[in-house]
Amino acid sequence: MAGFLSVAELFKAWSYRAILKLTIVLRAMTQLLLVPVLLRWTAMVGIPDGLWVMVAVMLDSLVFAWRWIPKQVMGAHLTPRGAEATMLGLSAGTFNMAMILSSYCGGFLLNRYGVMPTGSIGESHVFSGLWKVQVLAALAPCAMLFVLPALIPAKSQTEPLLVEHHDSATHGST
Repeated sequence: MAGFLSVAELFKAWSYRAILKLTIVLRAMTQLLLVPVLLRWTAMVGIPDGLWVMVAVMLDSLVFAWRWIPKQVMGAHLTPRGAEATMLGLSAGTFNMAMILSSYCGGFLLNRYGVMPTGSIGESHVFSGLWKVQVLAALAPCAMLFVLPALIPAKSQTEPLLVEHHDSATHGST
């Protein structure tokens, strides 16, 4: 909730690109906060795993909200008049598809790194590669940083994105 409430004030003058660059990197960092738990470093220094994970997840949710709202605003600005319901449906559908694909990719990585527990007693060694999967999953979205300038407009959330031909989001594209 703190992320959703603070995003407007924090990022009102920022461009979409700047917001996404910052939040992609911050989200990778918050996801990497789970690695010390997986490597049992938190136990070595006496920090309860539950506390560490709770703080990491709270920070991750904050950053997620900071990225979610500007993406929704950009989508609204790119929606041609009269196609709002269609765009909302497409947006929800692509989000759902991305969640399904990420599950498949996660399953593949877990299999690739041998993280395949069976529920047997004493199989903790099976989780030895779990931290590698978490690192890959955390850093994979950073690949978007290279294509961000080509895909995301360099405008702020208060600037209109469709300035000509308000009925078309693709006018003039090749």
